[in-house]
Amino acid sequence: MKKTEIQKGLSSMKLEYILEHIPDEIRRQTTHKVYLPGETVVRKGEEAKHIYLLTKGELRVSNEFASGQRYNFASLSASDLIGDLEILANQPLYSATTEAVSTAEAIVMRAETFLQWMRLDNNFAISVAQQLAAKMYPTSNEAGRVKFLPSLNRLHSYLLKRLGDIQTDLFVLHTSRQQIADDIGTSVKTVNRGVIKLKEAGFISLLHGKITLDKKQQQMLKDTFNEE
Repeated sequence: MKKTEIQKGLSSMKLEYILEHIPDEIRRQTTHKVYLPGETVVRKGEEAKHIYLLTKGELRVSNEFASGQRYNFASLSASDLIGDLEILANQPLYSATTEAVSTAEAIVMRAETFLQWMRLDNNFAISVAQQLAAKMYPTSNEAGRVKFLPSLNRLHSYLLKRLGDIQTDLFVLHTSRQQIADDIGTSVKTVNRGVIKLKEAGFISLLHGKITLDKKQQQMLKDTFNEE
């Protein structure tokens, strides 16, 4: 989930405003941390005690499944929050793992401080609500549709999302069939059947068992999706 240049600009403006207007009593209760590339900020399953306001750099958000596979499903940049969903939903554990992609910086505060800040500053509270809405809307919009999609269409949609806006002559999906099954909520057997059908229809190819798409197949996948 990459922001457009306009969205990045708006986020930067919002961040400048937020940092400039932190109440002094809140600022005294925060710390500044730096994370190097590959360093974990929060890990799924850890106790959710702190909120992180990202001020610099990029983070990736991932989830681990019962199979042991990891799926990167979002990226975060300046002005994004980590832990807000868990704290506001009164959930005790972080729901996903967040790691630094580049050198990143964050303002860190305890959950109690974050809630105090929201009570003191209506503008900050509104900003938090807008971020949460932006996070949750895609999930709400897709949840029912994905649940009831036939398994082959789920696989089709999944491949489109993984392809995204990547420009390459040959796209190779370095993801196991088990992880794909976990991600789209079906079985490995069903995924394998879908892979065979898509291959027979010419939408994908296989290279050492991995799903690949050349430029023509990438366009076919996108065109078919637009027709549905």
